Amino acid sequence: MVRSFEPGEDWFWDYGQEQGFLGPQLAEPLHHPVDQPTPGPAGAVPADWQQHIH
Repeated sequence: MVRSFEPGEDWFWDYGQEQGFLGPQLAEPLHHPVDQPTPGPAGAVPADWQQHIH
């Protein structure tokens, strides 16, 4: 199971059941810093990052 780490999102995903669900309230931090781009900190991820995923 995973939970979104995006600001304003609070959904979970169950890979075993292949479906989303609303789960319990978790302890902070609930998301990455709002001013932090995704994926990862600015300049720390190569521009072609999607080509490196296997």
